Amino acid sequence: MNADDLIREYRAGDVREVEQCLAELQDFSKLIFPNVAAGTIAPDYLRHLLSRCAETNGKIFVVESVGRVVGMVCVFANVKSDAADEERYEYAYVSDLLILPDHRGKGLGRALLKRSEEYARSQGASLFRLNVLARNTVARSLYLGCGFDELVVTMQKTL
Repeated sequence: MNADDLIREYRAGDVREVEQCLAELQDFSKLIFPNVAAGTIAPDYLRHLLSRCAETNGKIFVVESVGRVVGMVCVFANVKSDAADEERYEYAYVSDLLILPDHRGKGLGRALLKRSEEYARSQGASLFRLNVLARNTVARSLYLGCGFDELVVTMQKTL
């Protein structure tokens, strides 16, 4: 991050730029995992994220560089475990994190992740989770470098 970069909460005026970030994330993810919806879903997906934020005390944070949103993270601060085979507990969950391609490699993703973790902690979370596509090696490296451990591996086979 440099002096021109600012992390702040999402505002209604950010909708188009955040939709652009989500479209970029969806299109990239679709290259790795074809079942992911294309970026054209971004407006509906943003509405879904905002609804989930309302349900889970979540927030969207953006990183702004020279007055333009160039990245975002969505964190749900109070998610209740509902797995039938687990004890009941709460955790915070990062649903989406993206930095636009021209702004990668500057520590912005790490800074957004740190901000979302601070927020989750301030809301009482003691567990912080996220999912990442196995072949997204750059993101996996970031998360491992930020102290995340691999917990569950989902396997898939085409029939």
